Amino acid sequence: MLYEIPSLKHIDVPNVKEAIFWLQKYGQKAKVMAGGTDLLGLIKDRVEVPEVLVNIKPIPQMKRIAYDEKRGLKIGAAVTLNGLEMSEVIQKKFTILADAARQVGTTQIRNMGTIGGNLCQSPQCLYFRHPHFLCHKKGGARCYAVTGEHRDYYSILGYGKCVMAHPSDMAPALVALKAKAIIAGEDGERQTPLEDLFSGPNHSQETVLKADELLLGVQVPNPKGRNFQLFLKHRIRRSSDFALSSVAVAAQITDEICRDVRIVLGGVAPFPYLSTEAQEVIKEGKLTEQLIAQAAEVSVEGARPLSMNRYKLDLTKALVKRALMSVWHGAKAA
Repeated sequence: MLYEIPSLKHIDVPNVKEAIFWLQKYGQKAKVMAGGTDLLGLIKDRVEVPEVLVNIKPIPQMKRIAYDEKRGLKIGAAVTLNGLEMSEVIQKKFTILADAARQVGTTQIRNMGTIGGNLCQSPQCLYFRHPHFLCHKKGGARCYAVTGEHRDYYSILGYGKCVMAHPSDMAPALVALKAKAIIAGEDGERQTPLEDLFSGPNHSQETVLKADELLLGVQVPNPKGRNFQLFLKHRIRRSSDFALSSVAVAAQITDEICRDVRIVLGGVAPFPYLSTEAQEVIKEGKLTEQLIAQAAEVSVEGARPLSMNRYKLDLTKALVKRALMSVWHGAKAA
């Protein structure tokens, strides 16, 4: 039977105040629209069919990349992934963000998709995306992936009622840089560590954003000292696909001593996963192949792989080892 998308009200908003007004008025019946690369797919799949689309692209501040020596980098939520990748300041000082943006989807997706949409996108779970399965994420009582197909885009760490893996490539890179989410609501703006933006596997919504709140962008502090960054991603199709596993590393290294480090995993948990065990192994230590191998081994400590995705254990360890070896050699050559 042919499915016809119902008529949707489309509202262009010129500023944040008006965006909040319409979100308050329509509540759960409204969805924020920017690039639409994820939202339009959800509408066509009958997963989410809002009555109103609130288009935030006309808001000037939402499309800006601003840099300040003291405050760091501010990226508006409607900045496209291509714009992020091509930014000179990001290529120079925040290379991990350009690396991550470059590996999202296809050229067409990067030209339309935004950083806000990439952070807030819904899971790439075939049961969630199928209109005939009332899974936990859609208000049902079960996660069909547990006993069904769960080889590719599903978790080995941190999962609960839902076992999907969060699909964002930008989230691990931004969490590695200690970014904060800038959120606007009725009471004004607030900032929260980006890792706290994600609600986790036991909630139907992907983020903690309320129906009348809007993600304005992200604030990224200036890296301290001799900082080295890298984002690695493994996927089925090299040209375009979501991560089976990814790792983002941002490390402050002086005289081969790792003064500070953030190791964040993607594609293996329902949120960007901070591998605190691996961080503790190498923090304040003199980097060696043995120490890096030890950190890679504990990076997935506590993992509970499903029957079809056990391969992600070795895959993730290998990516962590490659990333740490790369930043170590980069520090020695600098």
